[in-house]
Parts: sequence; structure tokens; C-alpha cells
Amino acid sequence: MTSAEKRRGGMESTRRVAIIGAGVSGLACIKACLEEGLEPVCFEQHDELGGVWYYTDEPRPNQGATIYKSLVSNRTKEMMAFSDFPQPKEAPPFLPYTQVHSYLREFADKFQLMKYIQFGVQVQHIWRAEDYTTSGKWMVRTAPVAADNNKNTCPQTSLFDRVMVCSGHFSKPFVPKVPGLEEFTGVVVHSRDYNGAESFKGRKVMVVGGANSAGDVAAEVAQVASVVYLSVRDGIWLVPRLAQGGKPRDFFIQRARLNLPEWLKRILLRRQCNACVDHANYGLQLEGCKDPIYGSTMINDEMAFRLATGKVVTRPVVERFTRTGVVFSDGSKIDHLDAVVFATGYNVAIPFIESDILPRDVGDLELYKMMFPARLPHSTLAVIGCVGTIGPIFPVLEIQSRWAARVFSGHCKLPDPPSMQEWLRSNREKCRSKIGRVSLMVCTLPYCEDIAQEIGVRPSFWQLLPRDPYLAYLVYFGPAFPTHYRLVGPHRWAGAARHVKLAVDNTYSATRKSEHKPEHGFSSKVTIVKVMFTSLCVIALGIVIGISY
Repeated sequence: MTSAEKRRGGMESTRRVAIIGAGVSGLACIKACLEEGLEPVCFEQHDELGGVWYYTDEPRPNQGATIYKSLVSNRTKEMMAFSDFPQPKEAPPFLPYTQVHSYLREFADKFQLMKYIQFGVQVQHIWRAEDYTTSGKWMVRTAPVAADNNKNTCPQTSLFDRVMVCSGHFSKPFVPKVPGLEEFTGVVVHSRDYNGAESFKGRKVMVVGGANSAGDVAAEVAQVASVVYLSVRDGIWLVPRLAQGGKPRDFFIQRARLNLPEWLKRILLRRQCNACVDHANYGLQLEGCKDPIYGSTMINDEMAFRLATGKVVTRPVVERFTRTGVVFSDGSKIDHLDAVVFATGYNVAIPFIESDILPRDVGDLELYKMMFPARLPHSTLAVIGCVGTIGPIFPVLEIQSRWAARVFSGHCKLPDPPSMQEWLRSNREKCRSKIGRVSLMVCTLPYCEDIAQEIGVRPSFWQLLPRDPYLAYLVYFGPAFPTHYRLVGPHRWAGAARHVKLAVDNTYSATRKSEHKPEHGFSSKVTIVKVMFTSLCVIALGIVIGISY
């Protein structure tokens, strides 16, 4: 349908939405906009969708975070699926990056998203339109990326009703300023530029960092290096992907656990972590190490064995470098160090928007619920994915996209700016009291539940119970799969309930060697008794302490 036909059909008021980036967030935003009757226009500076999951041997121009050839997802495929598009049965429980990218392509093809993406187009600048005060509209200047990858040509400026920034926050590699680093004669790289362990064969290597990338790099390099030193600031909590019996650990992300007191959550998390490796015996707990809820966690299945065999040795924070080595905060030294890999994360960098709208420093960002600039008078700009997660990130990105689209379409309303700023003040105080600084980190399930409540898609145990007790049981006591947010509310998926009942089985379908027929509904007397007993216990608990869920 042409623009003229749309106007004749009374569709001239369709709101145009500029979406910056065609990674996971961008794809989710395109689909969410289409669901809300908006007109998405997505700008992707590279030649392929997928964002960080699009692998190339060398970092692309202006690329932020990268992945390496050995990367495997930290979360199960069901937790890395969009809510109404399950991962294929033939995929293993934990996906190599190639299969994540293939899944994103299939998602785009299924919902016909490709036609809304302009590849090879870079967003140069976004600013308020002349009538922004009354309209809330934005000007977006773009330009095709030139063939030499160094210059842009033919800038074009367009007017948009709404803007979704989906370029992520893993944008600019962060390397701490350590005295003596400039004089160090060994190799210095950031994990962004790491592409395999081959170049470190036989060398003495130090990896700096305490998160997942540091663990991946250290464990892999330790297979070929003479020794790897892992420098961590306050210690880390090592968490394997699999729990007892090979059960994926993210299957323990359950709504039933949300109501547990924090002291009990701490005890359970400590036990889960120490079940893998005694952290004190292997130098993982240093002075000042926080509880697993607020401390640094590293998801890695190989690190415990590397530590036990001496291939990886933990060290405290670096105090200074020498020409050929390093001195640590406890006075210990390493001489004849060949290479240092900084797996120290990224700075937030959104350079195409004025800093008074999106400041460059994390501590100055004022995003209501990690999405909407709190001081803007209009709810016409949303930042998607500028957040770190304790838990799977796919559900967060999708639920953010759906909420932003609902706000842009007028179906959801945000509080007034003073109320949003009060939320910011309260959230910052919580961050400082718990982790000592302002952070963009959120716990996946509580955060998603909060946003789902705003949209009207949060499943209720009590509402599901009379309709389908088994489904209610799975939603509340089973893994909190993204599909749960398609059971009720706007844009529900007709196949959601069935998939919730099959999701666990789907996780293992590729690794089972014999056909397995899962239980459906109440085909088992044991299931009936379990559901009825659990439901009665929850009902009794709700009556006694007044929980309404």
C-alpha cells in the first residue's frame, strides 16, 4: 500500500518509529511496533542483523562488543527464545553463537522483519524537532556507510514520531588506568579483540576481570599457555551452567522463589555456588567479596578444573605494572609476563544523541526503569537493552520492546517526570546500599514481572488455577520461560499454553537418543496429586499471610 493509499484510507496518523540497530533488541522492537500498528524504520550500520551475535573474524568498523569462535551461550535455548517463537527442537540445550544467529534470522523471516531494516546505514545524529515542545518528535540524520568503511556519504535527515535506541551498552571497551601500563612491554589486548588462544601458546598470560568473558578467555587460553593468572578485584562466585543431574541452572529461575526472604536466597545461592567448587580453597573469595546476589558471578563449567590443576591461578587486583611484569595489591609479583587480556567490560557510548538527553556516564543516566529518559516532557524516546542482567537477557530485551511500543502507541502511560525522578532516586539509593555504586544491572525475573505488569501480560497463578491447574503449577513452580508472557494480555499467543507444557522437554529433545513422550495435562496420577497438593498449599499460604499473586 502506498503512502497516498494509506492517507486515503485514514491511516495518515500512523506513527513512524526510528529503531537504531538490528540486533536482538532491534528485531524485538520491529515486531513489537508492528503489533501496535506503528511504522518501524530500522537502521543497521552493518550488512547483517544480529548485533553482537553476528560474528566476523575481525571487529567491524564502529562495532562495540564482539564474540569469539568458541563462544557458547550461558543460558538454555528456551531462555534465549522470543516469547512466541520457540527454539528448534534439533538445537542443543546450550547454543553455539552460530545457532543463535541462525535463530535470529529465522525469527526475522518468520515475522517478515527484513523489509523494515536498512542495512549499511549509520545513524549520525538524533536531536529534537523544531516543534518538539508540542509534538515530541525527533530528527534523525543518517548516511550510507562508504565502501572504504572510513567515511559516510550523502547524509539524509528524516522526521520521526518516536525513537528506539537499540545499539546496546556494550559499546566502548573499558581498560582501567593502571600505573605503569604504558611502559609494559608485553602484549595488551581487550577481550573485544580476542579471537582464540593460538597466539598465547606457551606464554605466561594474565586475564583481568571477574565476569563471564574473563572466565571464557582464561579457561580457553589455559589449555595452551604455560600458566594463566586471573586477576579479580573482590573475588568472584563461580556458577556452572548445569546443576545436579545435568539440569540447567537457569531452570531454577522460578516465580515461587520471588517471595523467599533475602537471607534465605543468599544461603541457597551460596550453597549452589559452593556445590561446584569450594571458593575459599581455590582463592575465589577475596577480602570484601559480596554475596552471590550482589557480587561478581562467572558462569563457567571449565574454570573449576583449570583452578584444580593449576593452569589458572587467581590473583587480587593489579596495583601497578612494571616493564616486564605486574605487582598486585597484596604485594605479590609476576615477572616475565608475556600478555595481558583485559576482560573489563565496556563504557556506555551513545554518541549520536546529545549528552543532556543521554549522559555518557552511567551514574548520570536517568532512565526510568532502565528505559525512558526521566526528564523529557514527552515519552517518545526509549532506550532498549542498555542494561546488564543477573539472569537471561533475551526476556528483558523483548519485554522492554513490548512496553516501549505500547507506550508509543498510547496504550500504556508513563508517570509524570517528578514521579519518574522519584523512582530514580529510590533505585539509586538501593544500588548504593547493596553494591556501593549506581548500576545498570537488574535481576531478570523481578524486572520482567514489573514491566509485564505495566503491559498487562504478567501471568497470575490464581487466574490460571481454575482454568488449567497444571499450567498454573508450571508457571509458578516451573522455570520462568519467556513464553509465559504470551499467556494473557495483549498480543497473546494461541500456542503459548501448549509450549509451556513442552518447554522442558524441548530443551533436551536434541540430546535424547530415544523418543521421549512428555506428560501432557493430567495424564499421570502423580502429576494430578502433585498439582493438587501444591495448589492447596499455595492457597492456604495465601490465606494465612495475605499473598495475592
